[in-house]
Amino acid sequence: MSNFSKIVLIIILVLSFFFIKEKWGNNITNFVSSFGSIPKIELNNPVASKTTNKPKPVEKEQTEVVKKPTEIPTKNEVKKEKETVSIYFLALDSNDNGIYKKVQREVPIGENKLEFAINELLKGPNIIEKSAGAYSEIPKTTKLLKVKQTGNKVIIDFSSDFQYGGGTDSIYSRMMQLIKTAIANTENKKIYLYLDGKQVNIIGGEGIMITQPLTEKSLEV
Repeated sequence: MSNFSKIVLIIILVLSFFFIKEKWGNNITNFVSSFGSIPKIELNNPVASKTTNKPKPVEKEQTEVVKKPTEIPTKNEVKKEKETVSIYFLALDSNDNGIYKKVQREVPIGENKLEFAINELLKGPNIIEKSAGAYSEIPKTTKLLKVKQTGNKVIIDFSSDFQYGGGTDSIYSRMMQLIKTAIANTENKKIYLYLDGKQVNIIGGEGIMITQPLTEKSLEV
């Protein structure tokens, strides 16, 4: 291209620039400058750019176990164990020999253990025990006047009916029923038999000797 042609081309471009500027004004300047504000786009790894939607791990809640102090039950809350007493009746073994048969009774709350046992002895065996062959040699008219416990001494006071009726064997058996029952329900105390308020050393019409305090050898001469 000749120098003349170049000059002509430059003049045309300059005129074109002024023409465009005159027609659109500053809009062209803003249009051109807007190209410089286009943000730069970075191409990253598409896999790595994905938002991970995994939930955050939930921390385990630590529950502190508070141990309650040991509570001491009050007297009203303490459950008393049920007491039982042993009572001795008579029965026959398989060879028809007389034996002393021990049965149990549950003591009602508030009852004196020994007094309850003696009263049950005087009542005799119940229906079930009778059906099993149990019986008593103590007269049904016998009454318990009192059971007195002082220190290491126990007094069992019967009405005089206790010594009447039956022969020597019957009196011996009823005495052993009383002795075994009293000893089983008394702890380390000396036991004495009274009739109508008086200590007895001889019992029954045949005059059986008794050594006191009562033991299982009290009737041995």
